[in-house]
Amino acid sequence: MAERRGDYRRIHVTDTNIWIDLYAGGIIHEAFQLPLRFIAPNVVIAELRVPDGQALVSLGLQQEELAGDGVHLVIQLASRYPAPSRVDLFTLALAKARGAVLLTGDRHLRKAAEQEKLSVHGTLWILDELVRQRIVTPQ
Repeated sequence: MAERRGDYRRIHVTDTNIWIDLYAGGIIHEAFQLPLRFIAPNVVIAELRVPDGQALVSLGLQQEELAGDGVHLVIQLASRYPAPSRVDLFTLALAKARGAVLLTGDRHLRKAAEQEKLSVHGTLWILDELVRQRIVTPQ
């Protein structure tokens, strides 16, 4: 996927549960106010029902498809890390391929990302950023 001209925000690859958490907290719209660029593999978008993946795309979540090399990387990661789901491994592969931060609440995926030397954060980090950026108040 081509970079949007002038879009220099740091890329953050998201898994399914990040969006479920933000939806449960009622702060999806606020998350899109952060100066971050959220992307997700197309398999994550397809997996999301509540919240709806396509609705998130309309709000600004960018969708990417992993091609041959990316799928090969998922297969390699699956042999090293059996605990995360295949969909989760697509997020890990995309973050690794893009040199991006991974956003996940899944502990198995988090451990795999740390072993792959990727920056990884969870829902609480997003909440901290929302407060730090004064998008929401601590209350």
